Amino acid sequence: MVEGQDPLPTVRPPRPPTRIRQSRPLGWLLQTVGTISMALGGISAAVSFMSLRTWDAEQGASVVIGLALTSILLAGGRWATRRGQRHRAQVLQTLTGLSEGEQVVLFLRSFADDEGLARIQGGSMTEGLWLASTDTEEQQLARSVSPFGTMVALGRPGDMLPQAGAGRHYSSDLEWQEQVLAALDRAMLVLLVCGPGRQLRWEVEQVVARNQPEQLVLIGVRDAAQYESFRLAMQDFFPKGLPPSAMDRKDLTKGADTYVREAVWFDADWTPHITPLGSGDPEVEVDFLFNPHAWVETAFPLAIRPVYTRAGLTPPGLPSGRVARPWAVKVAVPLTTLAWGAVLASSGRSLGDDDLTMLVILGLPFALALYRTWRGGQFAPAILKLFSGLFGLIFVAVPLTGPFTGDGFLVAGPLSLPIGIALITGVLLLSRQDVHEWKASHAYNGRRHVD
Repeated sequence: MVEGQDPLPTVRPPRPPTRIRQSRPLGWLLQTVGTISMALGGISAAVSFMSLRTWDAEQGASVVIGLALTSILLAGGRWATRRGQRHRAQVLQTLTGLSEGEQVVLFLRSFADDEGLARIQGGSMTEGLWLASTDTEEQQLARSVSPFGTMVALGRPGDMLPQAGAGRHYSSDLEWQEQVLAALDRAMLVLLVCGPGRQLRWEVEQVVARNQPEQLVLIGVRDAAQYESFRLAMQDFFPKGLPPSAMDRKDLTKGADTYVREAVWFDADWTPHITPLGSGDPEVEVDFLFNPHAWVETAFPLAIRPVYTRAGLTPPGLPSGRVARPWAVKVAVPLTTLAWGAVLASSGRSLGDDDLTMLVILGLPFALALYRTWRGGQFAPAILKLFSGLFGLIFVAVPLTGPFTGDGFLVAGPLSLPIGIALITGVLLLSRQDVHEWKASHAYNGRRHVD
């Protein structure tokens, strides 16, 4: 080397395929332990609540221990469940050899976005240990486009375990482009996350070159700055450019704090349309269909509903027409009515005249929630399930702590266990998929309920 000359840049040798260290039996065990742990956490929460009802100084330590145990069980259960999901996530041997009859959705993104897509969604309705889901945003995204096929992707080099969501193939540096091209030829839909990276630039070029705009959806993630950076760098590839971000629109339904924020879909002539998650729809009352606990899964397909319509599909959770009231509602509402009636009746016998008035006032919201649930209301079932589930656990836990004693509300006595079982059964029935579809069918503007 000549003195004073810069050293030659080192060339990194091509990386071989990443070796994933999965154990499906361990994954099953972790998910089982996680589920049991979260169930015990719910019981511990109910017992702690009942201890607070008869609080005294001598019980202070046991209540604190109970609340700490609840947090440990719920947090540990969530961790074990998520870890188990990664051990059982699908790893594909190849994308070039996908079976002929298998429909797939190709998921393209910068590996820098993997951690964000693996987040558990936040927000006032989902954060914390009590109500948070164990599903990642990528898992929700995969379910939201499932009518188009199974979501597949390249795995990030160096992964010890795959993220849950898309089925991943771990390719070498020499073969990854061949794998992407083969999957592009098979894909019914292409999802491309707007992010950084030279490899993503090559993928954008290949996707646009196929000239199938109606099968492409861009996903804006993290914040408007990341999308705008992508737009400025990539819009020359698109025949009619890309629209500016719409994340800050004032007419959006406020949902969870998610990494996935908006979607761009195209007409046949490459005219782009940008739709943030939580935006309205002239044909469907989308507010009824959003689930704050599964915001990406419910809001993303509604943001790209024209893409489903052109393909002859309906978004998950939105039936193509009106649906009759399912049997689960016909059983759950009377059963829950009887259970709450028993609670109010048994409590009323121990109260004075003044307290009876308060009992009636407390009973009216439950009566309204039951009526609205029977009629297919969108929000009443969620409220009814929340209180029925909470108090159902409390009544089931009564045998563990002794019967309710003293004066006051919720004196159930020997009926505690059957009341708790009835309330929990009602919650489970109202959580069935056919009940969700029945409620969703009422969202079409101008359509009447079918009983």
